Amino acid sequence: MPAPDPFLVQHSDLLRSGRSLDVACGRGGNAIFLAQSGYVVDAVDISDIALAKLQVYAEQRGLNIRCVLADLDYFTFAKESYDLVAVFYFFSEPLLPSIKHALRRDGLLFYATYNERHTSVQPGFNPDYLVDPQALARYFSDFEILVDESEAGERGNISRIIGRKIV
Repeated sequence: MPAPDPFLVQHSDLLRSGRSLDVACGRGGNAIFLAQSGYVVDAVDISDIALAKLQVYAEQRGLNIRCVLADLDYFTFAKESYDLVAVFYFFSEPLLPSIKHALRRDGLLFYATYNERHTSVQPGFNPDYLVDPQALARYFSDFEILVDESEAGERGNISRIIGRKIV
């Protein structure tokens, strides 16, 4: 199975137990890490193949991961259900309000995605899925921003934040 994102691991001192949501989880490296860190995890993705592999892996190791097959363009998360939401390398502006509402008060958001500089790394990347380098923190201006790295990565092509929901 894949390794968790280094940004999540680097800030694992912020983790506590509870319910977590891994949005667009892919093969599940972050979901596995969160489950091993004491979270009950809902792992959501559009790939039934990736989710089936993740489910088998989790069951074999007794990890508390529930796999949810969903097209995130048409999916809404349950309100105030999670203590942590992780979103890595998936950006959809229309989904942001649902992500915010999914967190409980004092819940943590780990968000890392490609920004507009990513076209210098991958010229054919769909610009609809890129964020302005400074915008990610602005989308969550109603959160307490604990970490703001607007131009991370070798070419500054990744924007990432950790925020705490305060309202």
